[in-house]
Amino acid sequence: MDNITEEQEALEEQQDLAATQHHFEQIISCKKTYTQPQPLTQPKDLTDYFIYYFGKLLSYTNKKRPRPSGYWQYVLGVYKNLFLAFYFNWVVIFTSPLSSLAFIFTYPIISVLLFAFEIGLKIFMDYLGGTQLAKRISLDYGNGFGIINWGASHLLLSEKSCNLIRSTLTALGAEDPSTLQPVEDHRHRTFDVSIAQTMTILSSLVYERHDEKVTEAHKISLEYKKANKRKLTLEQVTLEMKKLIWDSERPIRKIARSYGLEFSGVTELKSLGGPFCGLFWSMDPARPFIIVVFKGTTPTNYSEFLVDATLQRTDARSYLFGSAHEGFYNSLFPTHSDNSDSSDPYYAIRCAVRDKAIQIQSKSDHHKKRVPVWIAGHSLGAAMGTLLFARWLKCPEDIGPCCQVRDAYVIGLPAVGDNDFASMFASYSNSPLSRTSTLWRIINKSDIICRIPPGYNNMTIGHYVPQTDFFNYAHVGHAVQITYSILDPNPLNIYPSSHQTNLKVDVVVSDSNVPKDRQRQVQELKESHKAFTPEIDEYAWWIRPWIKRVVNPIPILESLYPFFIRDHIPIDYFEGLERARAYYKAQDMCKQD
Repeated sequence: MDNITEEQEALEEQQDLAATQHHFEQIISCKKTYTQPQPLTQPKDLTDYFIYYFGKLLSYTNKKRPRPSGYWQYVLGVYKNLFLAFYFNWVVIFTSPLSSLAFIFTYPIISVLLFAFEIGLKIFMDYLGGTQLAKRISLDYGNGFGIINWGASHLLLSEKSCNLIRSTLTALGAEDPSTLQPVEDHRHRTFDVSIAQTMTILSSLVYERHDEKVTEAHKISLEYKKANKRKLTLEQVTLEMKKLIWDSERPIRKIARSYGLEFSGVTELKSLGGPFCGLFWSMDPARPFIIVVFKGTTPTNYSEFLVDATLQRTDARSYLFGSAHEGFYNSLFPTHSDNSDSSDPYYAIRCAVRDKAIQIQSKSDHHKKRVPVWIAGHSLGAAMGTLLFARWLKCPEDIGPCCQVRDAYVIGLPAVGDNDFASMFASYSNSPLSRTSTLWRIINKSDIICRIPPGYNNMTIGHYVPQTDFFNYAHVGHAVQITYSILDPNPLNIYPSSHQTNLKVDVVVSDSNVPKDRQRQVQELKESHKAFTPEIDEYAWWIRPWIKRVVNPIPILESLYPFFIRDHIPIDYFEGLERARAYYKAQDMCKQD
């Protein structure tokens, strides 16, 4: 099953092109069809003329105009929020002076910094050869991986990672213990280090999609609708686009199969080539499960930084509760400002999960056994995963009865909601008391992303602060803090978020038997990602002298990261969890002795 031949790959490609249908439909908006308008009756008297011209005026003022994109849409949203915050509550200047100052200074500063970043990124990537430079460094020194993974290719390709994930498949496919027998202590939970490491690897792996091919597929659709200069039929265009989408995910699928997993993309989350969501599922029908994974922020993708920087909150009660970070919430759920033909990422995810669960059940010997569904993500992907988990806490019927929501393991999670959001999240986590689904918020040492946006993050203070307060942010879930080895011998500090009740948490390390024929397949995978001999002439003129002098530029570049950014990279999370793995396995051995 694991050694895939080219013929099998081609056959699976034809079979699984249908699996990309949700993703395909989400990327490509269907062209609207218009009917011939019916003639209007002519005004007959003064009243009719008044209604006619007044209606014309209203239709003109309410006419949908092209929405500003990118930076200017962000700026308009920021200053609209700033104006409304003071217009409807001007006394906040006196009652909450610190929050007012933060509003007045933070938003303009971020706007200016984002503008400067956009200009600098544009100049570097397009005019100084930054795009080509990143590709050359990736191919020559980073095994073809993107910036997030090019300095730690062993995280995805090593036999150790492969065996670790395969040893965790049994735990991922196991039923929730609470459904097998009554739980005597409803406040008892289990944190699995092996599952946390697996989720870290998969959250890192989804960064390796070729986003430019998704953008190319969208351009083909636009060209066909406008001119169709290539004189292609609709079927030809559709097939070509599906193949591009399929090829964009090929690196992920190839590595995932070495783990015993399959992968398929689901949705672009209202943007092309930015954050997206995909599904991993088990290749073994005897151990069925689904993992929903969201991609995080790519350092060179400006649109993703705009999502991260949209710090203002929006009313989230349509799908969730309280108020949520506007950038995160609007990327996942439909809003009133969307056009009528806009995509619905949440609906695409819901349908994809349900359809895949039904397909898995049909191949299983236990057709009525619910399929466990897990959630993972890193950085921006962790925020999206948290909102999805919150929705399924509130309404598990969305994916029932064929699915069973298990835990979410989110890596490097920023705050996603206000005090009301955190309070209701905690309430649904305890409803009913037998519910064991837990959001594990894994924090690595000094990771700065886990500490923004700044907020009171306190249930008592949050009870009194106004809803529009700048610092009205609170974390959710159960925190798992990776500690500094020089400060704490215990590698993990586990504690509830401010609104959660304290739990009794057991830390375990899942470890099942792994096939012994893994080394050959992993070696083949490494050969396919083997670095090329550097071609100095293909680098930009201004960097060639430096490239000639260094053995590998990637460690030098990564050494320039501040420690609070370095702690945010997936490989650092994995290494911290590896220390925890060794610690708790040693403890288990001592208990057995």
